[in-house]
Amino acid sequence: MRLLKLKILGLVIFFLFLFLCLSSIPVFADNEFSTSYDVSYDINESGVANVTQKITLKNLTDKYYPSNFILSIGSTNLTNISATDGGGVMESNVENKDNKTSISVKFNQQVTGLDKTQTIILKFQSKDFAQNIGKTWEVYLPKIPDSADLTDYNLSLNVPISFGDPTSITPKPSSQTQNFERQTFYFNKDQLKNSGVSVNFGTTQIFDFNIKYNLENNSFFPSLQSIVLPPNTQNQDIIINQIIPEPSNVIIDDDGNILAWYKVSGKTRIEVEATGSAKLYLNSKNNNISVLNNLLDYTKSDKYWESDNPAIKTILAEIFKDGEPKSNPEKAKLIYRFVVDHLKYDTTRLDDNLERLGAVTILNNPNSAVCMEFTDLFIALSRAANVPTRELDGFAYSQNQNLRPLSLSKDLLHSWPEYYDEKKGWVMVDPTWENTSGGVDYFNKFDLNHLVLAIKGISSVSPVVSDELKVTISNQDFIKEEKIKVDLNIPDILWAGLPVSLNLFIENTGNTILDSSQLVLNADKIKVVGGNTITLGPIPPQGHTTYKFNLRPSLSFQQSTDTIEVTVAGEKFPKQVIIKPIFMFIPWPYLLGIIIFVTASIYGLTLLIHLRRKSSHKRV
Repeated sequence: MRLLKLKILGLVIFFLFLFLCLSSIPVFADNEFSTSYDVSYDINESGVANVTQKITLKNLTDKYYPSNFILSIGSTNLTNISATDGGGVMESNVENKDNKTSISVKFNQQVTGLDKTQTIILKFQSKDFAQNIGKTWEVYLPKIPDSADLTDYNLSLNVPISFGDPTSITPKPSSQTQNFERQTFYFNKDQLKNSGVSVNFGTTQIFDFNIKYNLENNSFFPSLQSIVLPPNTQNQDIIINQIIPEPSNVIIDDDGNILAWYKVSGKTRIEVEATGSAKLYLNSKNNNISVLNNLLDYTKSDKYWESDNPAIKTILAEIFKDGEPKSNPEKAKLIYRFVVDHLKYDTTRLDDNLERLGAVTILNNPNSAVCMEFTDLFIALSRAANVPTRELDGFAYSQNQNLRPLSLSKDLLHSWPEYYDEKKGWVMVDPTWENTSGGVDYFNKFDLNHLVLAIKGISSVSPVVSDELKVTISNQDFIKEEKIKVDLNIPDILWAGLPVSLNLFIENTGNTILDSSQLVLNADKIKVVGGNTITLGPIPPQGHTTYKFNLRPSLSFQQSTDTIEVTVAGEKFPKQVIIKPIFMFIPWPYLLGIIIFVTASIYGLTLLIHLRRKSSHKRV
C-alpha cells in the first residue's frame, strides 16, 4: 500500500522552545504540518508555575506523519515533566546539556491523512517564570518566533490575587478575569509575535548595599584617589548612611557618579566602606527631561566603543538598509535587535581572567560574547548612528543565571547600556538578558532588578566598581534626610564704605543628594558686588563646596547693624554684623600725631628749600 511504502518517511519534528515557555514552533518542510497552541501558566503563591501546553498538529498532506518530537528548553530548572497524546503517556527522554533541557517524546500513534490532527499535552513545573523580590512580583514570558506553520496561539496567565493589582502589563491583555482568589490574563498570537508577556506587581523596590574599596599608594609621595558610589538616575534614588573613613570631599562627576576622594599618603593602604540604600522605580521618576547639552561626549568613539571603525559603519549601513530612522528610539531599536540576534552568550569565558573584547573584536567573534560585549557593541553602533549612549555597571538580581547571567564578577555584577530618548531622557535596555532568556522584552520595558553602581559615558574604562559588594532586600522605609550646613566666614564688624570678602562654606550633612538650586545672598545695608545669586550644582552626602562674595557696606556716619542672609535649598542662614562709620575706624591720637609729623615735615622741607634758594642768590 502507498501509505506503507511511505512509512519510512516518518518525519522527526523539532520544536525549539525558548525561555521555558515552550512557545517555539516546529520546523516543517514545504508546509506539511500546521500547529496551534493553547498554553496556560498557573502560578501559585510561592512563585511556582504549573505549565500546561496543548499542542495540536494538523496534516496538510496525506503523505507524512510525525513519529517523535525533540523539544529544546532554555533552562535546567524543570520538574514533574510529563507528556501524553491520544494513546496515553508518551515515551520520553530528558537530557540536560549546555544549560538547556532537551526532551524527546515519541508518539503512541501514527496518524496520516489530509487534515488529520494529533494532540500532545505537555506539563511541567518551574520557578523561572515568576520571581519575588521584596514586596514585588515580576512575571516574564517570551515572545513566540515567527513561523508560517503556526495557525493559532492562545496563552493564559493565572496568578494569585495576593500578588496585588498589576502596575504594568506588556502587551495589553486581550481580556482578563478575576475572582476572590485568582486573576487571569489572556493573550493571543498577534500579541505574542512582537512582544513577550511582562507583568509587574509593584512599582518600587528598595535594596540595602554595603560596598568596600581598597586604596593603595605604592609610591613615596601622597596621591589623590577616588571611589565610586551608586548614583541617582531617572530610575533610582540613593541615600548614603556612612562612608568610613571620612573622605576629603565627595563630588558628582560629569556622568552623574558620586566620587569620594581621599588623600593617600605614600606607602599607605586605606580600606573604605560605604553603606546606604537604593530605591528603584519601575517608571522614570523625572517628569521634566532636560536637553542633553554634552551630546558629543556620548557619541564619540572610545576604547571598546569604536564607533568610527569602518567595520562598525558597514554593519550600521546594513542595519539601516531600508532607510535610517529619524528618532533615537527607532535607531536604537534596530541596533538592539541586531545585537540580540547576532551575538551568542559564551559561558566558557566566565573565569577569573575574563578579558574585555570590545565592539569590533566581538563583531568578528560573535559566539564569544558576555554582557560587556553586548553592551559595547550596542554603544558603538548607536554612537555611530549619532545616538547618545552609555554603559551602566551594577548589581542585577537573578534567580537563574542560565537565563539572566552575570558577567562582571562571580556573583553580582552585570553591565547593560542605555540610550538617550529626546522625550523620555535616558532609557535602560538589556540586550544580554533578552538574548539569554530567549526573547524576554528588555527594550520596551525594564524591571526592578537592575541597581546602577556606576555610569561610564565620558570614558569606556572608568570608573571601576568594586566587586566587594553585598546587596540585600531592605525591610526598612526609604527615608531621605536633607540637611545642609552653611558657614558665613566674615568679620563681625564691618566698616562703612570699605570692601570686604565673604567666604561661604556649604556642606551636605544629610544622606541624600542635594539637587541643583539657587543660592541667594541678601542684606539691607550691604551691597553684593557682582550679583547676589549663583546656581549651585548638586552636592552629594558628605560633599562640600565654597564660594566667595565681594561686599561693600554703604557709607554711613552712624553705627548700625545688618543681617546677611543666605538662602539655599529652601533654608535661610542669617548672620548679624555691625557696621561702623569710617571715622570710628581711625585711631585719632595716632592720627593727630601723624598730622603734626606730616605738617612739621612739610614746613621743614619748605624752609630748607627757601634757605637754599636764598643762599644761591647771595653768591650770584
